[in-house]
Amino acid sequence: MNKGTKSLVIIALVVAMGTVAIGQESLKDIVEQEGLSWMVGQWKAATDDGTEILLTYRWAVDGYAIVSNFKMGDNSSQGIIYFVADEQQVRQLTVDSRGQAVAATWEVQGGKAITKTKMTDEYGEATDVGFAYSKIDATTMNIAVYELENGELSDSSWFEIDFKKQKKMVPLSSKTTASTDQDSLKDIVEQQGIAWMVGRWKAAMDDGTDILLTYRWAVKGNAMISSFKMGERSTLGLIYLDLDAQQGKQLSVDSRGQVTKATWEAEYGEAISKTKMTNEYGEATDVGIGYSKVDDATIKVAIYGLDNGELSDSSMFEINFKKEKK
Repeated sequence: MNKGTKSLVIIALVVAMGTVAIGQESLKDIVEQEGLSWMVGQWKAATDDGTEILLTYRWAVDGYAIVSNFKMGDNSSQGIIYFVADEQQVRQLTVDSRGQAVAATWEVQGGKAITKTKMTDEYGEATDVGFAYSKIDATTMNIAVYELENGELSDSSWFEIDFKKQKKMVPLSSKTTASTDQDSLKDIVEQQGIAWMVGRWKAAMDDGTDILLTYRWAVKGNAMISSFKMGERSTLGLIYLDLDAQQGKQLSVDSRGQVTKATWEAEYGEAISKTKMTNEYGEATDVGIGYSKVDDATIKVAIYGLDNGELSDSSMFEINFKKEKK
């Protein structure tokens, strides 16, 4: 394997991201063109009983994604907003502190940002809802919640609330203990004996280029945030448990706008991610990435082809990462 191929394999597979070199429009370009950059930042409101609501939007991976955070009392969520070029659609994936993964779409209507999704109550009953975000002034944002009728906002909102922009972002901390009786992603990771993956890891290419790989818990252990950086390339991922499929899944967005999905499983103490690697000609190959513990300070990442969904007998490439101290 030559140096160029090795670099692409590391970039593409360690973090489950594609390798198509695309110069597509970024999410930030679209947000700025639509005049919605004012949404980025941290916003604060309060309920009638005084409970504080914090809502944050911040740029990630060179403007190709937005990380969203929400906290109200014991409830919290973390999401990734990204642009799917093939569909010309802005989408969002959010995981909350109950372990629910929720998908949404974004669009613009009359200068307002509109997100459409499903809201599920404690009985599992789902309702199609829309949220309209509008700018009141430089420091005030109104959010109105609507029912959706045939995919469109109803004539009148259920309720509205104003948020005030904060001058300085406050970190949204949350306990790592799950808030429901069901197993959280953290519970499963610990049961499978692969909690050693959490942390910041570093490796180097033959030319000395650093590779940084990080896994950290979010939303009370119901999700994991992954990040990767090598030279000018970076990616951000959201790993979560699909409760219906009982499957670990990941969505990643890289600094070229590539959106990649992967699944996770554990086998004999090894964490395995399965995804597709796409080359510059658009040809896709099924691949697997095996993460194994060498010692308390070292992990090995091995890249495999997939034969009928299973790892091939021998790896294409291996690399060791060393754990970084805080």
